Amino acid sequence: MSIKNKENVENSVKDKVKRLEVSVDEKTFKQACEKSYRKNCKNIRVPGFRVGKAPKKVVEKLYGAEIFYEDAIDFVYKKALDDAIENSKLDVVAVDEFNVIEVSEEKGLKFSVVCTLKPDVEIKNYKDFEFKNPLKKVEKKDVDERIENLRERLARLTKVEENRPIKEGDMAVLDFKGFVDGISFKGGEAVDYNLKIGSKQFIEGFEDQIIGHKVGDEFNVEVSFPENYHSKDLSGKKAIFKCKLKEIKEIELPEQDDEFAKDVSEFDSLEKLRENIEKELEKTYSDEADRKIEEAAMENLVNNVSVNLPEVMVENRYNEMLDDLQNKIKRQGMDLGVYAKYAGFEKEEDLLNDVKERAIKQIKFNLAIEKLIEIENLKVEEKELEEELEKIAEQYKMKVSDIKNIFPVKYIEKDVLNKKAREFLKNCVKLI
Repeated sequence: MSIKNKENVENSVKDKVKRLEVSVDEKTFKQACEKSYRKNCKNIRVPGFRVGKAPKKVVEKLYGAEIFYEDAIDFVYKKALDDAIENSKLDVVAVDEFNVIEVSEEKGLKFSVVCTLKPDVEIKNYKDFEFKNPLKKVEKKDVDERIENLRERLARLTKVEENRPIKEGDMAVLDFKGFVDGISFKGGEAVDYNLKIGSKQFIEGFEDQIIGHKVGDEFNVEVSFPENYHSKDLSGKKAIFKCKLKEIKEIELPEQDDEFAKDVSEFDSLEKLRENIEKELEKTYSDEADRKIEEAAMENLVNNVSVNLPEVMVENRYNEMLDDLQNKIKRQGMDLGVYAKYAGFEKEEDLLNDVKERAIKQIKFNLAIEKLIEIENLKVEEKELEEELEKIAEQYKMKVSDIKNIFPVKYIEKDVLNKKAREFLKNCVKLI
């Protein structure tokens, strides 16, 4: 394989484009033609020969040598093009306009392609970004809330025997059936349903209208489904639920003492349990703050990148993201239109526009990170690469040597370098 020339394509206004002319030597192409013959001969009929037994020269004499060229070109094209791009040192993001210039077994193959190149990128102000420190301080009420959650896990339900109205915090045992415009709807009916009053488990206003009723009461609850409700048929509609309160249960929580701590944890005292919860929350809040700082730094970088994105680059990433989304929602038994409503978009077109905007943002960020690595001359040390390989080996329960055989080390190195760049970017943020 050789590159005959490398020239600019003048008709590109926005994108950086080069035309490559690539040659495949006659020996390589002749071998590809032999391979094409072996693939196709079983389907070629030649008078005087059994199907598949006619010699290659006879077939070529009858049908022309070109009969084997199409598959032969397919066999050599990808490697020839990949080698040409690598040898040309061009950053190619898309290839188009394949054109055969010359082809024969005697002279080999010569073809040209038009390559869209990675655009020039400029970044600025990534070191002068101020951001309000998002780290939250752990307060007593945060620990109390965790303790309450643990108490609820050990809660006991006891039937209320006295004839009193149900109140917030009680567990209601209900029968109900929902109607919209006088017609019952799927999923709007239940028998002996346990609903904690005040849990906000149901549509806003539903639980409030149960408060004050007694066991045996039959009553209507009138609510409106939210405009963004996941069921298109019900969103924004007014509904009436015919209800019957069959039982009231009181929720009894365990006392907050050392015995409770032993029941819900490995700690032998409530004090040690609270101390551990506080440490866990500090770690959670710290991780959350780090994530927010990194996201803010990434957003700032994208906002300060100057680049003309090739349309084909955007289109390719958009199609990849759309395919992933469609496969995801297909597994959930939905189509794009239904999912768009479920995700809060007015129409399918709005969802598609959002996917495209995210594709553009992602491309810009990736290009900006590459530029950051170049400007700051970031490198991956051998020790850092080995540590990453050891992590992967531990994850897959394999030897590092086996990981190197399965995963191309250059891709692992690139991943480590990207992580290093993101960490560098995060450390550039000035917290205020």
